[in-house]
Amino acid sequence: MMSSLYIWLSTVLLSVSVQGSNFSLNGWSMTVADEVRAEEGGSAVLPCSFTHPDTNLTLTGSVIWYNRKSLNYNVIFNCTYPGPDHSQGDVCENVRQWDGENRFRFAGNLSNKDLSIMMEGLSREDTDSYQCRVDLNINSFQTTTLTQLEVEAAQGNVSVVSGTEGDSVTLPCIFRSWGSHTLTTVTWMRKEPYQHIVTFTAQSQGTWTTGHGGNRYELIGNPWEGNASLRINQLSVRDNHTYLCLVEYRSEPDSQYLIQKETRLMVHVRRTVSTAMLVISLVSILLMLIIIIFVIFRKKEGGFCRE
Repeated sequence: MMSSLYIWLSTVLLSVSVQGSNFSLNGWSMTVADEVRAEEGGSAVLPCSFTHPDTNLTLTGSVIWYNRKSLNYNVIFNCTYPGPDHSQGDVCENVRQWDGENRFRFAGNLSNKDLSIMMEGLSREDTDSYQCRVDLNINSFQTTTLTQLEVEAAQGNVSVVSGTEGDSVTLPCIFRSWGSHTLTTVTWMRKEPYQHIVTFTAQSQGTWTTGHGGNRYELIGNPWEGNASLRINQLSVRDNHTYLCLVEYRSEPDSQYLIQKETRLMVHVRRTVSTAMLVISLVSILLMLIIIIFVIFRKKEGGFCRE
């Protein structure tokens, strides 16, 4: 596999498409969300994607994220695309980094030029402005638009939902609507590996269409009223994951606002009786019945003899 920006990732590492604020210059462009709202104790994905001028070079370089404390820019995440000889270490999708209690990991898709990161273990102090940058061997580029992360007080602990294999379960996603902005999509993701599950798109008639999810997933809440809860049908133990609900609002011209909620799903194995156990149980019951009948018959026979 060639070590470049054209690395093909597994199809399970699909990220949310970014269609927020865009900054372009000299054939480069970068798109980020204007604002992300999440809860303390949970996680938040900061989306960022870019394009670059055509080149025949094998691209190498770094992905860098900053936060803006006061007037200073502090590096919170930095991963490097390896050179052709792999001398520079692991590719970005394998990188996890820590800053105190905060945990950062790559949630993008390099083949799609997606530089998104995930912040875990959020605290109120993480409320800040964040900036995405890419440093390549052909040039460097960063957006002038910062992503504002708002970490709100948690409404209790992160939701934990239990279900049984073969049944259905509902993952809650209750949120506060975003003012006068336009509600556009609800996307559910698995957290690790970061994987797209299903997207619901708002229609002009007030209905929602489903894409890339199949029949196992149903939007049972009413997002217009702050409820984007998801029903998962025909549960299997493979559904044991932490899930993120991403609610997208938009405003003109191209501003994007994301609300993110986290839920843990625990699927229990359905206890079933094997055929062998069933046969043994039936045989045992039959033997007990035979013994009982035999004892009753012997008692009756003994009574006849005394007469």
